[in-house]
Amino acid sequence: MILVGITGTIGSGKSFALNFFRSQKIKVFSADDEVKKILKLKTIKEKIHKIFPESFSKTKLNKNILASIVFNDKKKLKKLESIIHPTVIKKRNSFVKKNKNKKIVMMEIPIIFEKKSAKNYNYIILMTVSKVIQKQRVMRRKNMTPELLKKILSNQISSEKKKYVDFVINNNKEKKETKKILKKTLDKIISTSL
Repeated sequence: MILVGITGTIGSGKSFALNFFRSQKIKVFSADDEVKKILKLKTIKEKIHKIFPESFSKTKLNKNILASIVFNDKKKLKKLESIIHPTVIKKRNSFVKKNKNKKIVMMEIPIIFEKKSAKNYNYIILMTVSKVIQKQRVMRRKNMTPELLKKILSNQISSEKKKYVDFVINNNKEKKETKKILKKTLDKIISTSL
């Protein structure tokens, strides 16, 4: 099995790339999607509530308040990650095991370098985007603020990633153009791995 990691900063097009690969009948895993599911689990919410009670209104977790708390303090971010990441890793491992007979699988892992897990992948694709386009995309998201975007970006490795990846895909172009580049990248990965 060829394991391909897809990474990049917020708004760089990781989900777009993942959806393209899904359309090519490739099995895909999204850490971001798993985190969204995990944050709905009662046991996880209880653990978060114990450490970050101010991020709840009654029993409802306010993800934006939680984000503003953890992205202001690296220690708090690490605490949150210690609650969420073990479950994400279990889901990832289960996905890999379930799809072990597939020729290739794509895994969207935004913090692949931050968590030093790059060695687990045969190839790594880095999605990049200009700061202007990134800001336009991200600011469309519900409850996003320029301050929160800045804090999130400060916790993500950006240009340093380029020297450790196999493919850099600039996602400033039209969707049609980016899809062509993704297809060429996929073809190259498959042909190189034969």
